[in-house]
Amino acid sequence: MRGAGARLGIDFGTYNTVAVLAQAGREPRPLLFDGSPLLRSAVCADTGARLLVGQDALHTALSLPQSCEPYPKRCVDEGTVLLGDREMPVEELFAAPLRRVASEVRLVTTEPVTEAVLTFPAAWGAHRRGILLAAANRVLPTVRLVAEPVAAANFFVEVAGRDLPVGRCAVVYDFGAGTFDVTVVRRTAGGFEVLATEGLADCGGLDVDAAVVDRIGATIGSRDGALWARLASPETTSDRRARQQLWTNARAGKEMLTRNTTTLIHVPLFDVDMPLGREELEELAAPVVARTVATTRTLLDRLDDGGSTVAAVFLSGGSSRMPAVATALHRALEIAPSVVEQPELVVAEGSLRVPSGGGVGGAGPVGATAPLPDAGQPSSPAGAGTPAGRSGRWAALSRSRRVRVTAAAGAVAGILAAATVAAAVTGDDDPGRRTKLAGAASATPTDSGSPRPSATPTVTAAGVDACMVGSWRSVSSQSFKKIDNQEVLFTGAAGTIQTYSADGRVTLNFGRTTDETATYRGVRWRERTRGNASANVYHRNGMEYVSNVRAKGTIVLYRGSSRNASVPLSLVLEPSEYVCTGDTMRFFGAGTSEWTRIR
Repeated sequence: MRGAGARLGIDFGTYNTVAVLAQAGREPRPLLFDGSPLLRSAVCADTGARLLVGQDALHTALSLPQSCEPYPKRCVDEGTVLLGDREMPVEELFAAPLRRVASEVRLVTTEPVTEAVLTFPAAWGAHRRGILLAAANRVLPTVRLVAEPVAAANFFVEVAGRDLPVGRCAVVYDFGAGTFDVTVVRRTAGGFEVLATEGLADCGGLDVDAAVVDRIGATIGSRDGALWARLASPETTSDRRARQQLWTNARAGKEMLTRNTTTLIHVPLFDVDMPLGREELEELAAPVVARTVATTRTLLDRLDDGGSTVAAVFLSGGSSRMPAVATALHRALEIAPSVVEQPELVVAEGSLRVPSGGGVGGAGPVGATAPLPDAGQPSSPAGAGTPAGRSGRWAALSRSRRVRVTAAAGAVAGILAAATVAAAVTGDDDPGRRTKLAGAASATPTDSGSPRPSATPTVTAAGVDACMVGSWRSVSSQSFKKIDNQEVLFTGAAGTIQTYSADGRVTLNFGRTTDETATYRGVRWRERTRGNASANVYHRNGMEYVSNVRAKGTIVLYRGSSRNASVPLSLVLEPSEYVCTGDTMRFFGAGTSEWTRIR
């Protein structure tokens, strides 16, 4: 039996934070922040000692943009965050929005809060949950953690009255402003358990807003390029305020089109109103929605039963209210999704419906279950993750303002042939245990018999193997990388375009490179590279040598639905072995990559 007093459910989101208060004898109700149930999670340090959140943070960021962190939840692995000239522990960054929630509670009730229920992504392991819990304990009374999809499923069954028999599964499709997560949960006699989860850290309603803004820019930007540049890349406080208003108007227009067929979006500085219809919005949103549906389909395909026990699809997150979302999911899964009027409140209110002991993946209290491994604060110096022995010749290093991580990669024709972001991961229940995800220390076993050129190749005046002159597309790669000191096979990275010229230059384009992926202990790891690189190149005795590298782009590592680390594409060189015959090219070392000539 729960004690007297109020209970508080909090959904601490990447973009917004939502809180629901349950008082004895009353239905749970959302807290309001400046008249809205949505509190922006943004945190900004002002010129004094205060940490501002929500609209106050956004307003201050117009004058102090370097002192604002708009998405603090994404900093979970970073240890500390630099806000202006202040180095802020992540726990304090997390505590700031929670402190604002606690202050609002004191304004609406004199009852003590006897329990606070705080939600977290299902893919978060013990380390990340510990950071969230430590932040909450700074501000709130007795805190219990609940997995977000478990909270959402409880809402739909207990509040929205959706039928889901014990033993059957539901897809929880959480499409928020900043991120997308999809989870399969199974109903048990005691609640819900998480079977599998996946997500996209770079896909949300903000991407739809960006598409709307881009369409506006393409329509009116040609009228006055200098004026549009002030909106696109503001440098003054007044222009930043105009840009913020444009994005606010775009988001409001998008939301209005869930209820109406047409709307107008006012464009500051130009002082014009741009028409936008629902069909046009659906066209702009289609690529974003398609990514979420494809991720959902992929997750179901990973299940042993192929998702045959799925009996319901529950939609949460504000972006899921777009009519195009339910339509696309219905077509793909042949199940009509369950939609509610305010999907932003689903997780927070549902958290109050989860019985004690059923919060972490539906399996028990915090610390009682074997957590999924997750990332901690990388502590190695830059370069520590580069494979020893015969490795590829590309490596990416990062010295960002918040984290220092390392990536090591394979041969020139495929930076992804052995690409790795070195980040600390937890492989068991002990959050203090740290190992590195790093490239294998020796060559791929299958490479030991790799053929060598049978004759000295014909070379150009610049020393480039004539066979390699032209453009190539990567078709496959494989590499072994270490997770928890175990070698794990990563594959993928097709679609990179590499062009050799006879004068000794090579360029690489990673714009359409597929992710390199692996599954370790049931968790999917992905590494994504985007950007371009160029270098001088020459060949001798079956080896490729490069110099004068220029690179621009990023390498991002994902563990399940969580963004593990991100580093700039900055390249370090080692010679690479290769074979080129006709229209086929192969690189080998710590991994292999194969290429086909396209011209």
